[in-house]
Amino acid sequence: MRMGLAHDQFLLVKQGSKTIEIRLNDEKRQQLKVGDTIVFEDTTTAQTQRRTVSALEKFTSFAELYHKYRGPQVGSAPTDSETKMVADTYQLYTVWQEASFGVLAIHLQPAF
Repeated sequence: MRMGLAHDQFLLVKQGSKTIEIRLNDEKRQQLKVGDTIVFEDTTTAQTQRRTVSALEKFTSFAELYHKYRGPQVGSAPTDSETKMVADTYQLYTVWQEASFGVLAIHLQPAF
C-alpha cells in the first residue's frame, strides 16, 4: 500500500523516531494487515521508504489514541500536550471523519 507523508513526518519515520502512523480507519486502511508493507512517499521530495506493519490498533477518537501514545513515536514534539496533538490532527481531518471512520494507529518497523 502507498501512503503520502508530509516532509517532516517522512524524515521522522526515516530516522526511526516515529514508529506509529496515525490515520483514519477509512476503507483503504481497513485493508491493512499485520505484515503488510507500506511505501511512504514524501509529498515534497517524492522520495519513498518502506515499512512493515507490526501491529494495528483501533481507537474511537484521536484524543483516545493520544492519551495512550504521544511524543516522537507519533510524530509530535516530546512536550506537545494531548490537546495540542488533537488540534494539530484536526488540521488534517475533520471531526465528522473521525466519528465516521474511527482512528487507526499503524505500528511500523523497518521493512526487510
